[in-house]
Amino acid sequence: MQLNGYLCTLFYQNTVHMKRVILSILTISLIGCTTTVQEKQEITITTNDAEGRKLMIAPMGGGAGATEMVANGSVYSAMIPTSPTGFYELVSIKDQSQSIIPFYVPVTEAKGESTLAFGERGAVDMDGSEDNRTLGAYATAYNEYARAIWQSELDVKNPAILKAFMVKADSVINAHDCSDEVKEFLKIWNYIHIHNTYDIVARILKGKQEEMPYKREDLLPEPHTVMDSPLASLFTEARLIVYASLPNRNNLDSALIYLEEHYSDTTLKAKVKDHIAGRYVTRFNYADGFEKGLERLQKATEKYGLDPSHAERFAKLKATIPGQPFPEGVELKDANGNVVDFATFRGKYVYIDLWASWCSPCLKEVPALQKLEKELKNDKVVFLSISIDTKEDAWKNKMKEKNMHGNQLWDPTNSLGQALNVKGIPFFAIYDPEGRLYMHGAPRPSQGPGLVMLLEGLK
Repeated sequence: MQLNGYLCTLFYQNTVHMKRVILSILTISLIGCTTTVQEKQEITITTNDAEGRKLMIAPMGGGAGATEMVANGSVYSAMIPTSPTGFYELVSIKDQSQSIIPFYVPVTEAKGESTLAFGERGAVDMDGSEDNRTLGAYATAYNEYARAIWQSELDVKNPAILKAFMVKADSVINAHDCSDEVKEFLKIWNYIHIHNTYDIVARILKGKQEEMPYKREDLLPEPHTVMDSPLASLFTEARLIVYASLPNRNNLDSALIYLEEHYSDTTLKAKVKDHIAGRYVTRFNYADGFEKGLERLQKATEKYGLDPSHAERFAKLKATIPGQPFPEGVELKDANGNVVDFATFRGKYVYIDLWASWCSPCLKEVPALQKLEKELKNDKVVFLSISIDTKEDAWKNKMKEKNMHGNQLWDPTNSLGQALNVKGIPFFAIYDPEGRLYMHGAPRPSQGPGLVMLLEGLK
């Protein structure tokens, strides 16, 4: 019986997978051969509450900037490039409150029109095409559901509460005659909502000193049964959800093999591959097995079609290994705008403080650093503070405010931080008299006697 159940499940998953592949091929064929895709689309939105409201619209998932819609009374309009999928994000801003509503116009249509009725507590009623009525109905249902969760109106310890909302997308779809594209979109959106709501419930219960009585896997099917779709890439959360579900995701080869075996959509796979490779680069222990780690990434790049920039960055991060010279290409400037060569400090140990004017923990270290610099009894050590502020005025004003003196330099592109794979500031490092890395991630000034002993022992 268990074997039969497994075979039935496997048959079902493969059937679903093949249907999606066939549907994608048919969709591409229809768009490419029998219909005309509009270059631009005119979007018109009529609202019941226009005073002080700004509406903006942007293609979903494309990375393009939002276009502000022109208001004429209660009617907003914009002529924008057609979204490749037909899906847009409609952003409403009023009284420092923002809401984002999905909006759909088939790529073959030149115009999309809808009305938006804004109600109390963020409720939205959208009318127009049947597709947008469907999206509006689901958005309203989810807002009501999420509010009930936050206000503890539902027994979130009962998994049936979250499971009940899982069928909401289907019930909304059944109540409207929407397109296949919108049906697919809603199923993915609903999956993401339940996935994120699980995290919200976990935080709520943790605040009450309670633990989650059920697992996420008890609620949701495997992501590939829902996410393996061209529309999944429209959601920023999709790649994170897929990545989190990968067995042995911290193993480069295992993660990529699983991804290839369970997903077919090339756009989603490319985004997840980027995430896998990016984390491999940032989390690698460069002091242990650098050459083998680089070789592994280069082979994976060739085999799985990873972006070559990951391997290029990995190679540059050799600078994080003690004994490596100060990174090439790092341009540091003083307060007068002069470029300062790091070789200026040759013959001394250099204690580097990487900071920024907006970083509160960085500023808390300033008094301790000033005291350390004043009291340290070792003329073989010099102190160098490097700001990564993007704006020069912010850097100079904060230096003046904090009475920061000595060697103060500016790295507005954070080139040193990138070369040293710095994940957060304040960050401290020590270079030796030959200009080679002595310690990556040195103790902070506020850590006291331990750092003093370290610096006084450098000869």
